[in-house]
Amino acid sequence: RLWQLRRALPLNLLHCWPHRRWTTIHIVDFGSTDETLEWIMSRCRAAIDAGLLKVYYTDRLPFWHASIAKNTAHVVATEDIVVNLDGDNLIGPNFPVDVVNRFVQDGYSVLQYEDGDGTCGRIACSRGDFVRIRGYDEDAYPMGAQDVDLVHRLKELPNARFKKVRGSVHSQAIQNTQEAKVASCSPYYGRLKWSQMDAMNRSVFAQRRLKGHVVRNVTLENIGVKAWLIPGSDEPLVAMRLGG
Repeated sequence: RLWQLRRALPLNLLHCWPHRRWTTIHIVDFGSTDETLEWIMSRCRAAIDAGLLKVYYTDRLPFWHASIAKNTAHVVATEDIVVNLDGDNLIGPNFPVDVVNRFVQDGYSVLQYEDGDGTCGRIACSRGDFVRIRGYDEDAYPMGAQDVDLVHRLKELPNARFKKVRGSVHSQAIQNTQEAKVASCSPYYGRLKWSQMDAMNRSVFAQRRLKGHVVRNVTLENIGVKAWLIPGSDEPLVAMRLGG
């Protein structure tokens, strides 16, 4: 949704700019048709040239599926700490510093910057832990509960320390409607509402956790889909291979 991205991305880049030597925002375009990609490449060129922003493209996900899309964005990142940032979220000043301090100084391994509608998915963890549990569960309805499930599984890892960060300038989002959240999902799912997908995913995920299934997507060779760095590279960036 370009109307949200054009409001959120410039602010997020501005707030990350002082930390551009060790912070990167990775954006994957999943075949947008509203000139999102053109807008990013023309209006955010300074951040791209500085290495703060990396942009990828893929045509391998014709309909929106949150877990697959988020796995793709996480896999292209190589940083030690990865943070899921929805396109409508606002990070606030010095967000990267806050994340690192809570990891390094306070000893947390999982953070969730949730404070209000639209911020449930702002989850920070080490890339190693994300790879270890093989990311978001892709065997699910395309929207709902994938963020909560990921947090629960990360908390099950040995020596995990979790904190939910509330009342923070770092937990803000541009509001969405539930209809907009599922507008680009496949008609295969029968035009289910977001609330219906969320309820069914919550139930299935809870059953899997009760069975001790912390690691998911075990039958898949890769998680996410292939994405190409823009400007193009000779070979596609392949999503995670089995075992890391």
